[in-house]
Amino acid sequence: MIKAVATDIDGTITNEKRQITVDVIYAFRKIEKKGIKVILVSGNVLPVTMGFKIFIGTTGPIISENGGMVLHDKIYKYFDKADIEKEYLRFKEKYPEAERIITDRWRETSITLIPSMDIKSAREFFVPLGYNVQATGFGIHIMHKEQNKLFGLKKVSEMLSIDLEEIMAFGDSENDLEMLKNVGIGVAVSNAWNVVKENADYVTKRNYGYGVIEALKKYKII
Repeated sequence: MIKAVATDIDGTITNEKRQITVDVIYAFRKIEKKGIKVILVSGNVLPVTMGFKIFIGTTGPIISENGGMVLHDKIYKYFDKADIEKEYLRFKEKYPEAERIITDRWRETSITLIPSMDIKSAREFFVPLGYNVQATGFGIHIMHKEQNKLFGLKKVSEMLSIDLEEIMAFGDSENDLEMLKNVGIGVAVSNAWNVVKENADYVTKRNYGYGVIEALKKYKII
């Protein structure tokens, strides 16, 4: 039995213009009235993720910075970016074009480079140092090795006393992979990366938020 729905935000419930349809908001509010928690899981910073939570009207915990931070009864911070910052300065000397996205000023556990940065160069530099490098289409995330959305979801599942098998999760990008592979039902929206689709339990026919609604109906969550 599904007791919680965990969903990525950018590219999953929002479209290519980063807009969210009212139908998704209604769907999430409907399932929460049934007692099913909606957990927003994002690579974005906590203030942005919190803004989505308030706008959508969900009551479940939020996971930001790819599992680096959780907001439930209080803010939980699981990693620190100080060591990554030091290595980034060295990386920037070698690659002057390695700029960071504007919201990085609020990021506390990792750093995110602009999406046009060559990910191969980033991986060749940071991975041997023990860091995790992932692309989302919205940025290139440089994180601690253990840091991912599954890490954050495990923390939240413990807080809510819910097993991972009792969670349905949605995603579209590389940073959603571990989460989708380890929950009860992992769903990739139709616009998801091929590697995400290959590892999902179900791939929707529709894209973005309408794909999320499609899967919620298929599995009789709404």
